[in-house]
Amino acid sequence: MSVQTDPLMSPSGSKNKKSPPPKPSPASRQRVSPQHLAWLVMLLSFGLFCLLLYVVASTVTDYLSHSVQDKTATVEVVQEKDDNVFVLHAGQAKQTVVSDSETLQEGDEISTDKNSEAVVKFFDDSRVDLAAGTRIRIQESRVDIKNFRQSEKRLVIMVFSGTARFTVSPFVPGKDYNKSTFEAVIPGDNDSGNQAEAFFNDAESRTYVDGVFTLSVTNSPETGVKSLLSNRASRPFEVRNATQAVSVGPGQRVAIAQGSIGVPGLPADNQVNLIENGSFINGIDSWRLQPATAPTANNIPGFIHFDAERISDGVQPRARVFRLDPAAKDTPYETSIVQEVNRDVSDYEELWFSIKVKLVDQSLAGGGSQGAEYPVFVKINFVDQNNNTQELFHGFYSKANDTSTQSQDQLGRSSKLPQDEWQEWRVNLMSGSNKPLRILKVVVGSAGHLYDSYFTDVSLIAQ
Repeated sequence: MSVQTDPLMSPSGSKNKKSPPPKPSPASRQRVSPQHLAWLVMLLSFGLFCLLLYVVASTVTDYLSHSVQDKTATVEVVQEKDDNVFVLHAGQAKQTVVSDSETLQEGDEISTDKNSEAVVKFFDDSRVDLAAGTRIRIQESRVDIKNFRQSEKRLVIMVFSGTARFTVSPFVPGKDYNKSTFEAVIPGDNDSGNQAEAFFNDAESRTYVDGVFTLSVTNSPETGVKSLLSNRASRPFEVRNATQAVSVGPGQRVAIAQGSIGVPGLPADNQVNLIENGSFINGIDSWRLQPATAPTANNIPGFIHFDAERISDGVQPRARVFRLDPAAKDTPYETSIVQEVNRDVSDYEELWFSIKVKLVDQSLAGGGSQGAEYPVFVKINFVDQNNNTQELFHGFYSKANDTSTQSQDQLGRSSKLPQDEWQEWRVNLMSGSNKPLRILKVVVGSAGHLYDSYFTDVSLIAQ
């Protein structure tokens, strides 16, 4: 027997439909745990700290691997000379006097006066000896760091005036530094655009020359900037400007005028005149009148005029020195002009002084009773190889005989010339045993009672 039942039927309208789950009440919604929030803040903070640490470490690493170490130098006074050596430190308005030695940095300027000398010593054992009347600036004294290594040492020295003798120490790549730059900057008429540079060590070409190099710079308002650079090393080095690159071989010299580089050659091929305006084309420019000495200061003075005379091939500029007042006949007086040279001449093999003279009249015979009263005389003051101050004196006369001259002990320091004729006198200051180390000044003039003479073409040719 079976029982049949009917299937259960869904209510009307709800066939095959499921009822939605009940909505939770607001009180039953899930909340973020305070512990989870704290961990999230800590993780974010740690991430930011790591990022900051990475940035700082990268910056420090980059700085240490690509940085510059400034190096100091030292200036020392040559003690047997006057101690007037000055330093103008970078950023300061006034110079300081160096008593014995002083520390230098980039940008410092060092100068010597007409009687002092100094030595600047650098961190790599190189040095620059400054003659009297010299001014330089340390443009660079540093070591470039790359990849945590001392990559390149750099020494750049600007020479404004005077004579600087560079002693460059040997450089071995890889021993202390990978590369080296050591250069002297040669000015050109106060315009950095036409300056020249002498590369003793050249990092770009990997050319490293050690030895001694001498640079003399003369800055004259009449003739501009003229320089002479000598190579006393055993290998060539290069001098460059914006348009030229010139190699200077051992034993050669090269002249640089207003930044333009000349042709290197032997000393005889590169002469330089240490006297400015020796023909008096510009009157007394570069010269000054010598003041009267005390015993003659109240006497009737002499005079110097600058003019020109016609000669066979043109016009001859000249200086006339005279004292013709009859009342001065029995009183001595010196009338002279002087040019301060203050040049180191130790690198020159020959040093020729010359002058053209025309004697018109003189009242004293020869050089007078003192043997120093000539119608024209020349005095050249210099420092010799033993650092003693010396004077070369030479007088010119027409109204005297040789016997009178000899009796006044004037042989070797005077010359008898014909009257009213131009005559040239030359002497090589390097020919004797007492050779000059530095020329101090040149004096030209007349002395005596009454005199009337001319002179011109005063020169001091160094080669």
